[in-house]
Amino acid sequence: MLPHDLAAGLVAGPRNHLLLPEYRQIELYSKRKTLHFAEPQPAPDFQDRVSGVCAAFMALDAFLESQHFAGESGPSWERYLVLPRASLLDKLVAEFYRILRIARAVAFHPYGHIEAENGIVKFNGAINRWALTLEITPVGLALLESAVAYYLAWQRSPYPAAYAEAMLAEYFLDISGEIKRFADEDRVLYQFQRKQPFNRHLRFDCDNPKMLVSGDALEIETGPATRAAAHYPIDFFIVHADALHIVPAEALTDGKLPLTQLERWRARTPNGVTLPASFRWRFSREIQVIGQPMT
Repeated sequence: MLPHDLAAGLVAGPRNHLLLPEYRQIELYSKRKTLHFAEPQPAPDFQDRVSGVCAAFMALDAFLESQHFAGESGPSWERYLVLPRASLLDKLVAEFYRILRIARAVAFHPYGHIEAENGIVKFNGAINRWALTLEITPVGLALLESAVAYYLAWQRSPYPAAYAEAMLAEYFLDISGEIKRFADEDRVLYQFQRKQPFNRHLRFDCDNPKMLVSGDALEIETGPATRAAAHYPIDFFIVHADALHIVPAEALTDGKLPLTQLERWRARTPNGVTLPASFRWRFSREIQVIGQPMT
């Protein structure tokens, strides 16, 4: 069993996930408006969420150790500093590590303190002469755990690095919005410029797109009803030049993708075309039997 399989198993949790709506607060205006609630009750117990992000950090730390630390131990801040940053994907993963390490450090340190107040979970502690602070909503904790689970599961998936980068960039953007206060040895949490909007909530798989090469671009016919990527975030599974590519609708402009960009979306498969067996269940086909009456 490979290290990423073990790490992914630590944080993935149950295999049967429900596809329920995700609710997150958004503030469109600076003026606050207070809603009316029932009489306050004791703050909910966020132990599961705290345990979840601690497990996510330990799983991510274990995986990154197998890739970059060569079995060497050391403070988590020093580990963060030596993480690779050659690509946006690397930088995103480093920042997830940086955020999670505060939760892990505070939760297990004798001088660490965790409390929940007004819908925010607060991690605070003076650890190794540094004041560490992470104040974040419960949804933010769930998003942190989910981002790590996605990244570790991606290690053994056929999706290209550009796809994982787009997905994790959306996670980071949403997580940043859920963080109310943050402080560590460097004080400021990094921000990244989004290359393109990307729908992380829902994806459609399409294995039979109509396409043609027109000049220096690959054109995919989607039809007016499904052209808007915001409403139909489709992943097109395309075989071109004897290689499988997974192209998200967000990468297209007016249904076209420059051929020079196609390599970014090349699938990571052993022979260039064959998907894992588990993907078979994601593509259903009804076999038409000639002469059978319609139902």
